[in-house]
Amino acid sequence: MPPLMVDTELCTALLRAVTDQIAVIPAPLSSDRDAPSLIEWVKDVSKNAAKKLHGQLASLYPKIGWAGEEHCSEDAEFIYWLYDPVDGAYHYAQGLPLWSSSLALIQNGTPVFSVVYDPIRVEIFVAVQGHGVTCNGNKVSVSAKAKASSAVVGSTIPPLAQVSEAEHDQALDLIGAISKRVFVIRPMAAVSLQLAYVACGRLDAYWENGKDTTDWLAGSLLVTEAGGVVSDLMGRAFGWSGEGILASNATLHSSLMPFVSAAVEARHGI
Repeated sequence: MPPLMVDTELCTALLRAVTDQIAVIPAPLSSDRDAPSLIEWVKDVSKNAAKKLHGQLASLYPKIGWAGEEHCSEDAEFIYWLYDPVDGAYHYAQGLPLWSSSLALIQNGTPVFSVVYDPIRVEIFVAVQGHGVTCNGNKVSVSAKAKASSAVVGSTIPPLAQVSEAEHDQALDLIGAISKRVFVIRPMAAVSLQLAYVACGRLDAYWENGKDTTDWLAGSLLVTEAGGVVSDLMGRAFGWSGEGILASNATLHSSLMPFVSAAVEARHGI
């Protein structure tokens, strides 16, 4: 791979500074807002953060695009930034920890540099393609566990208000299938942060159904650079057209895949 065209330390620092500003905005805990209005509040916070970081990165790297612009797509040769200011919107809006911000540099539809930052625990995970992954500057790697019966696994149950009933039911089917094979399932944090926890061995595996590839790209690079395996839920290469995500070390990935794919096939009537 040719050398990256960006200063990764500077980009990491910029993400951290913007996220720290997000973290000090008081959550509207005392209000009687419903879920949609809370999400709109988070979107406003995210929009302001994105405007700030986009401006900073554009001034430094004017030839790198920004996700959402017309020339940025899954198969474009154009290089662009993919930024999620608040991953774990409900955690953030409720004043809970375990939300994060992520930034990824995408080339040919693949992340080549990514950062996931947890401002509450002050932990920053950084991966560069071909150079491994660090947490606060220290090299990390995926879990060495070989037995699924000992595995602590993360996932996400999508809110029914945001997904179809079929997608929600599939998530529950997968929990039922996997919970019989592992030690425990802990749906506990923002997606990118749970993938970061797989990368550093705190979680032994992570899965999620759906087609939210943009939510998974930054974290997927962390896992692969930490020595893990990332695929879709049918065992195919992880990418834009797959069905969900399964991330783990190679041994557990092989152990979990038959049960995960069987649950997906049963839901689809295959």
